[in-house]
Amino acid sequence: MTRSQAARQTARHAARHAARVVALTAAILLPAQAGSRAADRGPTDGPGDGPADGPSDRPDGTPHFLEQSWTPQERAWFYRASQGSQIMPYAWFMSLERPDDDTLFVADGLARFGYLPNPYDGTRGSDRSGLPIGFVKDVDDRGEWIGMTCAACHVNRVDLRGRSILIDGGPADADMFAFIEELGRALARTRDDPARFERFARRVIPAELSAPGTGPSEPDRRRLRASLTRLAEDFSRYVASSRTAVPWGPARLDAFGMIFNRATGIDLRDPHNIAPPDAPVSYPFLWDTSWHDRVQWNGSAANGLAVERLGRNVGEVLGVFARTDIREPTLPPLWFETSADRVNLLRIENQLGALTAPAWPDRIAPRTEAQARDAAAGKVHYDRYCLSCHAIAPTGANRTLTVTLTPLAEIGTDPKMATNAVSRRARTGILEGVRMPFLATTPPLAAETSSLELVATLVAGAILAPLDRAPDQAGVGADQAVILDRLLKRGTAALEARNAMLDDVSTAGGKGLVAAFVGARRDRDLMVYKARPLNGIWATGPYLHNGSVPNLYELLLPSSRRSRTFRVGSRELDEDRIGFRSDVGPFLFDTALPGNANTGHEGPAYGTEQLDDAQRRQLLEYLRTL
Repeated sequence: MTRSQAARQTARHAARHAARVVALTAAILLPAQAGSRAADRGPTDGPGDGPADGPSDRPDGTPHFLEQSWTPQERAWFYRASQGSQIMPYAWFMSLERPDDDTLFVADGLARFGYLPNPYDGTRGSDRSGLPIGFVKDVDDRGEWIGMTCAACHVNRVDLRGRSILIDGGPADADMFAFIEELGRALARTRDDPARFERFARRVIPAELSAPGTGPSEPDRRRLRASLTRLAEDFSRYVASSRTAVPWGPARLDAFGMIFNRATGIDLRDPHNIAPPDAPVSYPFLWDTSWHDRVQWNGSAANGLAVERLGRNVGEVLGVFARTDIREPTLPPLWFETSADRVNLLRIENQLGALTAPAWPDRIAPRTEAQARDAAAGKVHYDRYCLSCHAIAPTGANRTLTVTLTPLAEIGTDPKMATNAVSRRARTGILEGVRMPFLATTPPLAAETSSLELVATLVAGAILAPLDRAPDQAGVGADQAVILDRLLKRGTAALEARNAMLDDVSTAGGKGLVAAFVGARRDRDLMVYKARPLNGIWATGPYLHNGSVPNLYELLLPSSRRSRTFRVGSRELDEDRIGFRSDVGPFLFDTALPGNANTGHEGPAYGTEQLDDAQRRQLLEYLRTL
């Protein structure tokens, strides 16, 4: 067997088992008709004031919003909707100082890492936190925590002709590794510097618990120092395991690698399962994603059922600091306790189902008659070279889309993300032999398996954990509510609950759905990259899955004519080439480094040699209209 044949066989096995795990979870949670997608909107509660929609008559420096089918209330909610991420105690985060001086860590709203000011912070009479978009106080029965939300990675800003436009669902320009690296150093300095620790303790320990004039008591200081020391050591190991020879830089993250490391390494407490997350990809843009049949850059996640979308989001929050308690299983039914907020994740997904792509802002940068003529001519080129993979996005409340998955050998782009996802292996440890979900048709976990397979198992266990009785279902879609209704409720007798859940995979309860679902995915090949509709593409640079091409104009060129190096981090739009300016920015992107290749998406099928420059300009103008 050749190496490529072995890789494909491994990919098919991983896909089959991951699909089977999700399918069996779906069988437990969903009736046979659950394939339909509800059009319910997300929650509308939240701040009602703050910036209004529309780009006109607004002073420079104030963010503008384009029409993306969200109300200001929905947008404000999304910017700080907790998903159960818990980095550290909230008071600690707000009290830390930057490692190189005594300025509070959050004093600049984390702008130095590329995170964006939240225009709704402090609205409707609430206290102003100073936290940027995508950072939130998460509250549970264990306390108050600082966490990251979906918006941290999926809201961006475009600067165009002196105006700043916030793009909801757009790929963030943030540098997450720079954030966690400096946060780790801040924790270590606070632990090691007595004066710094004393300032930290006085901020963290309530004044009413401290003696007047003397500050926190010595026992309180000792307890705080011990807790801080544990966190600083754990976080230092986490940062070290996330460091790579080739930096990610802004606007990229190895999401799969980080999820693999946290879920199978940190949460399972097995350092053997940790590997460098060295296949960074651009943050994907989210509009229309809920309607795609598959998601992720390599199309590895089925997305047709509500439970599949929930599984994708639970896996994501496991990678960004969800608290997870995985213990050696005893008796079924089996699940894992995590801080992942499944109800809010369903709400977030439901609201994202209504998000639409941002149209080119003609009121800020009106297109000329010549550009309109070029766009009309460019549609011919799009139909010839692009449409077979990049379908025009459907419209309507219950739209669906089967995306195109192109084999690596055909598209020729950097293979590292796809090959890493297929080749990563993990030891199952205390989960060896476990069937998750606990059904006779679920194969037991081997001592070692693919990281994708193990993460799918952990996600299934997190989904199946009992819910609080009668959770608030406001903002939850009809197909999503079925999941909540069929999950165990805390306080339910385990035997009774188990029997009810197992009954759900009888012939009447959806076994046919599971058989069809698994059968349709039996020969899946993960050595592919996904092509999605290009609506809103003007606001999503850099391009290709790894962000290796700075603008759309260069993407229409053969790779030999694309930039070998360019700057990343500017938010100023290059109107002519459509992308962010690449001559300025804090980070130098080098396409010669591993994982950064800008080759592929070229040749006769893509028109890179066939189109002359005038035709490229026509196609570029058509892309601007999408």
